[in-house]
Amino acid sequence: MERSAQIDPFALLDTVAFSVFILEVCDDGMPRYAAANTPALEYSELSLDQVVGKTALEVFGGVAGQRGLAHHLSVVANAKEVTYEVPIPRRNKVIQMRTTLSPLFNSAGELTHLVGSSMDVTARKELDNALELTKMAKEKAEHAVRAKERFLANVSHEIRTPMNGIMGMCELLRETALSEQQRLYSETIYNSANALLAIVNDVLDFSKIQSDTISVQAAPFSLRRLITETVTLLGARAATKGLALKQEYPSDVPEAFIGDGTRMRQVLLNLVGNAIKFTTEGHVLLRVSYNAEARLPLRIDVVDTGVGIAPEDHDMVFSAFEQVDRPEMQAEEGTGLGLAITRAVVERMGGKVSLQSARGAGSTFTVSLGFPVADAKDVADDLSDCDERAEASAQVGTPQVDYELVVSPEHRQSDPVDVSHLRGLTVLVAEDNKTNQLVVEKMLSPVGVSLTFVDDGLQAVSAYQTGGWDVILMDLLMPGMGGLEAARRIREIECKTGRAACHIVALTANAQPSDVDASHEAGMDDFLSKPFRRRELFKAISREQRSPLVE
Repeated sequence: MERSAQIDPFALLDTVAFSVFILEVCDDGMPRYAAANTPALEYSELSLDQVVGKTALEVFGGVAGQRGLAHHLSVVANAKEVTYEVPIPRRNKVIQMRTTLSPLFNSAGELTHLVGSSMDVTARKELDNALELTKMAKEKAEHAVRAKERFLANVSHEIRTPMNGIMGMCELLRETALSEQQRLYSETIYNSANALLAIVNDVLDFSKIQSDTISVQAAPFSLRRLITETVTLLGARAATKGLALKQEYPSDVPEAFIGDGTRMRQVLLNLVGNAIKFTTEGHVLLRVSYNAEARLPLRIDVVDTGVGIAPEDHDMVFSAFEQVDRPEMQAEEGTGLGLAITRAVVERMGGKVSLQSARGAGSTFTVSLGFPVADAKDVADDLSDCDERAEASAQVGTPQVDYELVVSPEHRQSDPVDVSHLRGLTVLVAEDNKTNQLVVEKMLSPVGVSLTFVDDGLQAVSAYQTGGWDVILMDLLMPGMGGLEAARRIREIECKTGRAACHIVALTANAQPSDVDASHEAGMDDFLSKPFRRRELFKAISREQRSPLVE
């Protein structure tokens, strides 16, 4: 005990790894340094003799000394612990010291000393600053992505609205008596507008890929049916170039798989359409094989006898907005997005796309996928309406080109559609664009549909209250009250009055999946994206064929 009493308590400070100092409150009320351990002296770059018996102002001087003394006096005055940060200039940088200063009282309750402990938080502060900058950069990037998506959605809307007028009128024009030359002109206009729509869809889809918002679903689908659909859809296009479009689907390959059938259809249309584009003679073959032992057992080959691609250009064909810089490849126009989207979609589905080709020797694009095999019974009931479901899915964001309306030698007209069941329907059309009003009128009036037009959502609600309607075609974006709010109000009126639910169809140039979701939440029953074809409009308003909103 006697040896212990002789130990200098200040000597114990050097056993502490972090900075510690002690101030004594003198008779004049000023706190002066009484002791400091080695880490504290190293941080301040001072010796013990330079600090003992002096105030912070006397030791450090200037602004730093004034700030330190103020903190010390604050603890003396309030007798409460404080924590603060002090910048300390060093030779090459300024370090940040976080100090906790605590009052120490004697047995009589008098404040006699202040005990301070300091820690270098420079690295932590730098990390915090870096994280804050990273957060700001991330928020800025996300804001830019959202702004780009809004811009592209607005551009899409503005393009689709007049495009509906162009394509709708062209389709109506084709049903009139035209000379061969006039029919050729009308088909050229329609196909050009359809090509522009495909470009808009490609840009929107690529934007989703870049922002990582593209989604894939998992459900049973018939791959055999998708292969047949693709060959059927693109057969006329191949025939106009004198090409044979063939398919091989061996009987030992499973019929059905679990995956995203809509995205798979998009991949097939892109690859086969691209093969037809760059093949001038010979054939295009769509071939399917399955090896249960492979990591990616499902293999789909698209083989063509076209111009081929040099090995050094293989990577370029999968790049966005890039095309091979060779005369034979530049003969065809395009955005250069098709293969970039295809690869991104396949990779999102857990697969890969590869290319085997040489200049002048044709090309083989191979899609390898790991889709689980599904029971064919799970898709048997869906085969009869597979075409209709594909068209509905295409309206909510999947690029689709109307390959039926290519220029063909026979200039065939659209297949006749039975419209007898539409006669007598009363339809309220809420649409502020006069051209689109005219398109709807010319499509529906000749088949005996009674039409009433209003220019905004408020007028639509008022008209609904005063008349009985079989169907309401509702644009989403209108001046004043939009279609979503109008639909909600109509549903509220139905709930309050007990009226039967009216069939409401969103008829809009908004083509994003979020627009479909918003329409569903507002109480709409179906969704038809501009530009639309007559048969799609007929189906949307038909008593017998009305389908629920695509979810």
